[in-house]
Amino acid sequence: MALHSAMWRRLDVSDGLAHGALSDYTPDGTHPDGAHLLDGSGVMRDDAGPWSLRYSVIADRAWLTRTVFVEVLADDGLERVTLEVDHLGEWSLDGRPWPDLRGCTDVDVSASPLTNTLPIRRLDLPVGAEASIDVAWLDVPSLAVHRVRQVYRRGPDDARGLATYTYADPTYGEFGVTVDPVGMVVAYQGLFTRVA
Repeated sequence: MALHSAMWRRLDVSDGLAHGALSDYTPDGTHPDGAHLLDGSGVMRDDAGPWSLRYSVIADRAWLTRTVFVEVLADDGLERVTLEVDHLGEWSLDGRPWPDLRGCTDVDVSASPLTNTLPIRRLDLPVGAEASIDVAWLDVPSLAVHRVRQVYRRGPDDARGLATYTYADPTYGEFGVTVDPVGMVVAYQGLFTRVA
């Protein structure tokens, strides 16, 4: 897979941009093992004030999350968190076991639409199908991590031939999501719109 990148404008805050890139992950720099790398960043201003975000997610060839690194710089300083999950679905947070996340398949970094690519690619839903998944939802800028049940329902392609989904979770409700052919978000109802 070649490098795919995008930039999004945040719609629910006064100022906010997010950038993300999707590429093959090569641990030794020479041989792709089928894994995927999602790298992202963002700058936002919301009720918490201004802050910036940087993150990386390594997913295996089946698009299952394996390693997550996130850092946030805000008025109160730089905060970092690392999540890891093994092949048995056991998660750790900064090296400590985190049993609340046992069995979660994906991470969802709240301030970026890029991590929606993980379940969209992994599930590969046909039109009309839906799937419920448990994810490690990482709130930004607080870096609090919670288990959240999410539902993805595949809709018909839009007039441009882009795939549409309905995303739902019990806390925030339901949103329409449109993605490009590699599964990166083009529009996320009320939250993000792609600008590049």
